[in-house]
Amino acid sequence: MAFRGTTQTMNRLSASDSALAVLPENALLEEVEAIVTNPSLDADVAVIGGGPGGYTAAIRAAQLGASVVVIEKAQVGGTCLNWGCIPTKALLAGVEVLDTVRRAKEFGVNIAGEITFDWAKMQSRKDRIVSQLVKGVELLLKELNVRIIHGSGRLLNPTTVEVDTGSGKEVLRVGNIILATGSTPVSLSTPGLSGEGVWNSDDILQMARPPKSLLVIGAGAVGLEFGDICATLGAKVTVVELMPQVLPATDTEVANELEKSLTKKGIRVYTSSKALQAERVEGGFRVALQTPKGDQTVEVENILVAVGRRPNLESLGLEKAGIHIERNRVTVNDKMQTNTAGVYAIGDIVPGPQLAHKASAEGIMAAENCMGKLSRMDYRAIPACVYTYPEVASVGMSQEAAQDAGRETHIGRFPFRVLGKALAIGDRTGFVKIVADAKYGEVLGVHIIGPSATDLIGEAALAMKMEASVEDIARTVHPHPTLTEALMEAALDAQGESISQLSG
Repeated sequence: MAFRGTTQTMNRLSASDSALAVLPENALLEEVEAIVTNPSLDADVAVIGGGPGGYTAAIRAAQLGASVVVIEKAQVGGTCLNWGCIPTKALLAGVEVLDTVRRAKEFGVNIAGEITFDWAKMQSRKDRIVSQLVKGVELLLKELNVRIIHGSGRLLNPTTVEVDTGSGKEVLRVGNIILATGSTPVSLSTPGLSGEGVWNSDDILQMARPPKSLLVIGAGAVGLEFGDICATLGAKVTVVELMPQVLPATDTEVANELEKSLTKKGIRVYTSSKALQAERVEGGFRVALQTPKGDQTVEVENILVAVGRRPNLESLGLEKAGIHIERNRVTVNDKMQTNTAGVYAIGDIVPGPQLAHKASAEGIMAAENCMGKLSRMDYRAIPACVYTYPEVASVGMSQEAAQDAGRETHIGRFPFRVLGKALAIGDRTGFVKIVADAKYGEVLGVHIIGPSATDLIGEAALAMKMEASVEDIARTVHPHPTLTEALMEAALDAQGESISQLSG
């Protein structure tokens, strides 16, 4: 007997695996049809937030036949596309070219005259790339008949969203809601760390020129990437990190190698340290630092505060929908469902790392579950990337995390300095490190510092997703000469069978 019912009935049932399990497969398909053709709704799915998680969720829901509305108070693409991932990578690309040109003689290339850069053109190129991608997202949504409403959305109840467009308010009755409101930079209450000249990650993208000197507070991905950009453009950069290492969540061996590279570049790094106060002086700031070697003072033109991001949960009306929040994050299950049926949450506002690709994956899961397609989020293989020079990328457990979990491990390493392709392109810094289960050889984590690390990590993520062993990677024929051979060699090393490096 086919199951029939209202949209709200289906939403309540979708909150329970056991309820879904008793329905015949064709009944789910029939009910999805009922959802997407319900004429009493303004939209089958309302997505609040048009960032990488939100617009991906909207696209997937529309592909599955839903009528979709995206509510976005600024531009689609969110932080990642407009103020984060894409613009910083565009600037980093320009900085990389500059660094390569400065090393031209190493490759037998002679460049006459002084090597300079044009900051205005770098910024203009960045803005063109962002604009092109924003238009591309808008076109994708338009082609799928996704309606975009520019304004701020809040829940009146689990099935009703009010949108404040600035010129009026619109109330939407919807079948499902996906919360994808992202996050904003955290500020500090430290005396003197506010006002003109004190930047967050949004501000620094709009700087009129690179500073002559910069203090970066926070040695996570954002702080180190901007510090690297400014250092390469000639700034005297100081980095202060409260935790014992840069990139606190990264494998310690990799973090230490990155700190060495940053120091060689002229960046001063203080770990286990903090800024006590800042005072304005002629030309910028004088900042008092507390470090393991005693109190220090630095004078800088500008300060970048990069200590993390807080979820955008204010004014969403979560209490009216009865949505549970814990530690300032929305509580969800692996189907991205909140405790309120028909309401989903994804991205920076839910637990886990605040990464664009994680948000996008969660958006797909949420959209599919909205439409009766049972999908579960798998967090075992979420890669993390840092686009400094050298690049850093990782997926899975660090060696320390594996040890803390009581796992007996074998470690495989391979340095880029002996790899043919790395030598050929003149980029020999770093290594690949594989953490493997000692008994079965299962890949538990992969950590890379070096050339194209953020691209190479994709193979490692796939290996972990497929529950591959180090032998699987080692026995896979990798093309020569390529940087991917470093993964193969590290896998061989984990088995004590390295071909291209001496043992010990």
